[in-house]
Amino acid sequence: MVASTAEVVTEDRDLFQKQEVGSSAYTARHNGQMFEEGLSFSGNERDKLFMNRGDGTFADLSNVSGADSVNDGRAVIATDFDDDGDVDLFVHNIQRERHGLYRNELGQSYGGFVKVKLRATRSQYEAIGAQVTVGAEHGPVTQILSRGAGFVSCQVPELVFGLGAAPQATLEVRWPTGEVESFGTVTANERVLLVEGAGRAEPYAALPRPLPDPLPAGLRLSVGETVPVFAMLDPDENEVLVDPVALADGKPLYLNFWGSTCVSCVVELPDLQALEDAGDVKVVGLSMDAPADMHRAWELFGKRGASFPCYFIGAPKQEGRASLQEIVDLERLPIPTTLVLSPSGVIEKIIRGPVNSPH
Repeated sequence: MVASTAEVVTEDRDLFQKQEVGSSAYTARHNGQMFEEGLSFSGNERDKLFMNRGDGTFADLSNVSGADSVNDGRAVIATDFDDDGDVDLFVHNIQRERHGLYRNELGQSYGGFVKVKLRATRSQYEAIGAQVTVGAEHGPVTQILSRGAGFVSCQVPELVFGLGAAPQATLEVRWPTGEVESFGTVTANERVLLVEGAGRAEPYAALPRPLPDPLPAGLRLSVGETVPVFAMLDPDENEVLVDPVALADGKPLYLNFWGSTCVSCVVELPDLQALEDAGDVKVVGLSMDAPADMHRAWELFGKRGASFPCYFIGAPKQEGRASLQEIVDLERLPIPTTLVLSPSGVIEKIIRGPVNSPH
């Protein structure tokens, strides 16, 4: 049945009505469209990270730091999550509501630090608004305990000061009451609590909590972990359980993530088949093609002379059964990627790019 012109106009009437930019109706409609279509408020601007060179200029370390996420950062918490003396970053991205924890690897290679906590006795106990000044050989540096710095962010009640090569530093606090109090000198790499009116710094114990190494890009498993049995579709669109141990049949197993629109993936299919034919390893293809493109991908797979087992995404997630999404991040997995598994299903190596290219 075809809708009449009148019905179409009535149904889509709101799409053509004039809306004031910034109005509640405009915001609701366009914000909803952004999230539904995975679009960006600011043109997919990558997150940036700059490092102070110490001479009044900054170096753009976004790319080499790994912090240049394509998602749109909207809130940042900067604090020492692993308590190793340098500031780490927790970033909330509005794009796909992703979060990122960036571990600072500098450690004390760039010098010492002083960590400061405050306790007020004549105003709000966290001393929000207090100004802490650390004096060292390179001059004084002041930070304000804000607890609300950044866009919709709540900062931790702890301040971290870098000292460089300075062996010690002086501490001074301007409390929210306006009173200024000196806390004398502390040595580098100390963690101290400053209580209003005490006049001296009280050391507190370190609480190291190592942050895990990041997983390989696009993968939820790393070398040394076992790939579980997971569900996919066979070329006839039947749900099947992919069992790495059974498919390996006592040999090393190559799990190759590929896609029919990826030139490198398609070009290397004969090379993968040659590995299978040599008999030393088993090869299994895992196609990242959308279900609608499955049959076209399968036809191309055959035309390239590949006959090893191949499975496709699209199997529905079911409770108690692993899915491919528990192994890979489908939005971020670079292809081709090949997992080299032991006969028992343990990841021994991760190959980025074609298997026969230098790695």
